[in-house]
Amino acid sequence: MRPVRSDAALWVPEREALNQSGAAIISRSVLLDALHKDQIQAWLQPKVAVRSQKLVALEALARWRHPQLGLLSPHVFLPWFSEHGLDEALLMHILQEVLGLQAYWRRQGMVMPVSVNLPTHLLNDAGLPDRLMACVQAKQVRAEDITFELLENSDTKTPCALFMGACRLVAMGFGLAQDDAGVQYSSMERLVGAPFSELKLDRRFVHGLSADRQQAVQVLDWIASAKERGMCVTAEGVEAQADLELLQQMGCDYAQGYLFAKPAPAFELDMWIRQRWAV
Repeated sequence: MRPVRSDAALWVPEREALNQSGAAIISRSVLLDALHKDQIQAWLQPKVAVRSQKLVALEALARWRHPQLGLLSPHVFLPWFSEHGLDEALLMHILQEVLGLQAYWRRQGMVMPVSVNLPTHLLNDAGLPDRLMACVQAKQVRAEDITFELLENSDTKTPCALFMGACRLVAMGFGLAQDDAGVQYSSMERLVGAPFSELKLDRRFVHGLSADRQQAVQVLDWIASAKERGMCVTAEGVEAQADLELLQQMGCDYAQGYLFAKPAPAFELDMWIRQRWAV
């Protein structure tokens, strides 16, 4: 597959136009076609326990296998799903793929929890939790084996919409995580205002943690705040053993990152999963 330069104009079906920065303007019809043809895929990244480094769950991350350009990274296409009002279509597509994988693993004797990214603004629609639950029930998967990670790059119109939507998801049995803590919208206010079970530390706070005292103090504050609220903490972007050891000293529960495994299609991770899976 030919590599795609993120700073270059992208050829996509229908010879998309370019915006002022030279990036491709990807149309709604192209995105819908990619979903329909299953070009958008759920790649999986393992989450491990910090102390034992045993596999505890997976996170599903969207990737686009473009027929001409090869593999496209999320920053190229995810903003266009939002621009065209297709965030829920993408969420349901990834969720359906995850549920199918969970059903497969269940037949192999493994119950594999998976987390799925959920754009926070979608909780403005009070009917979303019901639609998510209907998908899960149709595949006969337990709600407790799915965690929805509320993305930090969007917000609900009102705090009430966030609270009500989050409470409904939790009442249905889903896990609820705050993703990318501290990046854009006020994560600390969200921690107080919604029933999260997990806090995910963004990679920009984790990478190089052991060499930056100020960064370490900030991470320790996040962990302490989460623990006060009875939440578990996952560090993303862990690449160095020294950072992992410091996270363990700080009381971080789980970790993701290249130190363990990169995101990959399920079939590529299958052997890794079987070697690491602890019942």
